[in-house]
Amino acid sequence: MRRGAKAAAVMDDRCPFEAAVSVVRAITKLSPQFEDEDSVVEAVVASGGSESRAYLQAIARTGHSVFYEQMQRLYEFGKELVPASARDRLCREAGREFAVSFFDESLRPLLTVALERRGPFRVTLKRMVRSYVSRYTNDRYAISAEMTPGAIEFKLRYAEPEIVHAYLAQHGIDLADAFRNSSAYVAGAIEGLISQLVEGYDGADFALDCSGHVARFRVPVRDSDGFAYDPLIAKLLGHIDELESRRRSAALAERLEGDLMVGSEGMLRTWDLIRRASRTSEIVLLRGESGTGKSFLARKIHELSDRAAGPFVEVALTSDVGTDDLVQSHLFGHERGAYTGAVGEKQGLFSLADGGTIFLDEIGDASADVQARLLRVLDSSTFKRLGGARDVKVDVRVIAATNRDLEAMAESGAFRRDLYYRLCVIPIRLPTLRDRPGDVPALAEFLLARAQAEGRGPRRRLAPGIAAKLGGHPWPGNVRELDHALKYAAAMASSEEIEAEDFPAPVRDVLLGVAAAPTMPDGARGPASGVIDEAALRREIRGAALRRRGAATESPAHVDHARRAWLAALIDEFDGDLSLVGRFWDRSSEKTLRAAVRAFGLTERLAVARARKRR
Repeated sequence: MRRGAKAAAVMDDRCPFEAAVSVVRAITKLSPQFEDEDSVVEAVVASGGSESRAYLQAIARTGHSVFYEQMQRLYEFGKELVPASARDRLCREAGREFAVSFFDESLRPLLTVALERRGPFRVTLKRMVRSYVSRYTNDRYAISAEMTPGAIEFKLRYAEPEIVHAYLAQHGIDLADAFRNSSAYVAGAIEGLISQLVEGYDGADFALDCSGHVARFRVPVRDSDGFAYDPLIAKLLGHIDELESRRRSAALAERLEGDLMVGSEGMLRTWDLIRRASRTSEIVLLRGESGTGKSFLARKIHELSDRAAGPFVEVALTSDVGTDDLVQSHLFGHERGAYTGAVGEKQGLFSLADGGTIFLDEIGDASADVQARLLRVLDSSTFKRLGGARDVKVDVRVIAATNRDLEAMAESGAFRRDLYYRLCVIPIRLPTLRDRPGDVPALAEFLLARAQAEGRGPRRRLAPGIAAKLGGHPWPGNVRELDHALKYAAAMASSEEIEAEDFPAPVRDVLLGVAAAPTMPDGARGPASGVIDEAALRREIRGAALRRRGAATESPAHVDHARRAWLAALIDEFDGDLSLVGRFWDRSSEKTLRAAVRAFGLTERLAVARARKRR
């Protein structure tokens, strides 16, 4: 017993996860009580205890190997799930299902053997089958084969039956039953493989005999048979189509990302300049408002250049560099002992960018000291480390960016004129988003898809018509503002579709067809400027007060009069459309709004406004 336990410990009892999946597929095919594979899995999981259930669920999630003893229990459980007439066929059918998966996953080695075979066809086929069984059973079985007239006869047995017996005994599984199940599975897998490889294969004469611990199966293959190249080629073409589809998708994603701001004539010209600039190693100065994509396009210039294999180092001169005292340490590095705390040599950002590109963002915010030191690097490609005496030479392509007016700064002395001219080798000005509203819909769809792909929040999509309306907003924050607005809307949406109401206030008003409006005393915003006449509103309040004079609570100053007048004006302006009125009436629901209409006696006015709209 001790010897058996020791032997059991060295048995490689791993089985591919796909083997278990193939049993589930066979059960689904043979049992009418299950609609799909998920329902079979649920039944299998439910059959075990809580620990078994958790384990099987973890295996299903990860796709890890299952154990040989688990496969045996799955065979037996499957036989209980299928009709009695199908129990003897379950394991063999599961093997056939596995062969389908193997054929999909192993096209390359199959084609290699088929196209480079040496010797008679049946010898090649025998070699493929033996390799197939060994690959997926971890050498658990010994398989031999011999040629007989019109067939290949395979013999299967456990390679080390004593070890397997000890292993199964440890788990309370009968050795004869386990071998019968496994041999039927292997036979089905071999038959399924050969049926896909042999042209015109007829499995009517396939025979399986399992007696004791040896299984024999006869596969009808003649000397005159050959490989079924058509299904192999069809499968290969299917893989090629899938690869081509992936390539197209990747190319489309790259084009969308690379040309993500392209569409308008102005941006097309800009993108053409960027492509041409990327062919050189000259300095590029990107100009444009905040949020126009300067950092993004700087990286694109690097990726399209001959330096794409080199490093891309980005530094914002206002935040990453720090004070002037540290500029040399950050940008150019320092020697050991250059200052207190400099315990070792440090490579600066220019050294890290050697052979690649350094992107100097917010160059307009650089101090006078930073400007002077940068000018020397741009002129000579050399610098000294802090505390160092020797020149360090680097091969770095410089891209700078700013949202400031460098010309005016140069005139006023805030920016070095010589540095300005040194940077303006290839100046490229990026258009604002408001200058190209036609690009906004496609850009919005792309940005939302990118955020979703990065796993930021729940899956959302824009409701029909929303993307087209986004171009009506001026987007003072440009692409960055659009990106943030979409992320806000995706977070606020209560369903899978993002509606106009989900966007932040300025964008929401544009989507709803409402522009900026005067702020009312209660904090609500009204419709477009000039729509609500404050003088008329005051007259409305006074008129209401005169008509109902006499009650202390109905003086002109009472808040209910102002609220009624405000609601009446909104009803008139929006022709009784309560979805729009509600946006400015305490952001109320339509149910609450209807109650307010009734309470203020505005039901008739609402009906008149709606009738006016219909006309």
